[in-house]
Amino acid sequence: MGAETWSESAGRVSAGQAPAGRVQGQGWLPGTAERYQALSEQIPAVLYSEVHAPGGSVIYHSPQNQGLLGYTAEEAMQPGFWKTLVHPEDRDWVLAEDERCERTGEPWHVEYRVLTNDGRVVWLRDHAVLVRGQQGEPDYWQGYYIDITEQKQAEAALRQALERERQALERERQAARQLRALDELKNTFLDAVSHELRTPLATVIGIALTLQRAGSSLTQQDTADLIDRLVANASKLDRLLVDLLDLDRLSKGILAPQRTRTDLGALVDRIAQEWRQRSGRQLEVMAEPVVAWVDPAKVERVVENLLANADRHTTQDTPVWVKLARRGQEVLLAVEDAGRGVPPELQAVLFEPFRQGPGAPAHAPGVGIGLSLVARFAELHGGRAWVQDRPGGGASFQVLFPDAADPAETGG
Repeated sequence: MGAETWSESAGRVSAGQAPAGRVQGQGWLPGTAERYQALSEQIPAVLYSEVHAPGGSVIYHSPQNQGLLGYTAEEAMQPGFWKTLVHPEDRDWVLAEDERCERTGEPWHVEYRVLTNDGRVVWLRDHAVLVRGQQGEPDYWQGYYIDITEQKQAEAALRQALERERQALERERQAARQLRALDELKNTFLDAVSHELRTPLATVIGIALTLQRAGSSLTQQDTADLIDRLVANASKLDRLLVDLLDLDRLSKGILAPQRTRTDLGALVDRIAQEWRQRSGRQLEVMAEPVVAWVDPAKVERVVENLLANADRHTTQDTPVWVKLARRGQEVLLAVEDAGRGVPPELQAVLFEPFRQGPGAPAHAPGVGIGLSLVARFAELHGGRAWVQDRPGGGASFQVLFPDAADPAETGG
């Protein structure tokens, strides 16, 4: 866009001239042209005139352009020169807006970047209006542009500051959410552990006091029953403490598998028999004769925890299965039930510490570390644990153990 001046007979004057104003039909006021030219060449803006046509030639350009962009007025008036200055990233939309204003005659009002003669990037605010002839026909564009680089830099700095503040607030909110989650996790853990500790501990204390105070008056059968309950609850306390200590050791990376050649079929069958007797529930074992180089104590804990999980989250009459099979150089262990299953949104997080799945009884919430230990023990062997829907309904908890090579067979 550009600017152009006019003669007394309403024709264009040469570049550098300026209109001498009229006052109520009088002639040009003496000195007006000189004052107009002095003003146009001293204000902090570049004035221009341009022919009304797409890509119209510039017919006037004030000399401030040289100080702003490094080009003389003569250079700025070369056909198509303005388009070459527009920043490549802005060029398409700026030229499209130029074409639209030429077509509609609407005022030109844009902010865009240009490249100066010495390669700097300068932001311009460019205004122009269409001047029309006496009959209302489009004649030429009269406009100006100013340097708004400092304003744009200040706006960019403000946006960056606001973005940094937003990110800082988001980090604070995230930290607050994490703290709340940790606090909830701590409360859940303390509630569960306190329950799991208090119940067997209260039973142990109660049995011990009974034996102390009425031991001589009890029948041999009653005494034997009390001692069996005492051992069972003491074992439960020991199991909880062992789980917590193992979880701590695993988190610190100081627990290593003690591998040995193990008959996993016999191991699974033994644990299943013990679980049947303890729970009074029916359990079907479908175990192939599998021998693998694993840590038998850790695998035993895996089977026990999976069965304890099934017992906790299903009813007494819900069918439960334990399956064991070799898959090439790996062993697949699965504990399945025909219960309600695990919702998809919980399947990915159920093996995290202190997570409780649906259906946990309120009177025995559990600590929520059993499945976490299952996953950690599997990872300790180089395997993994997951849960998926069981065909026919229910849940299938599966653990994959790589069968490590026997050092005696490899010369290790």
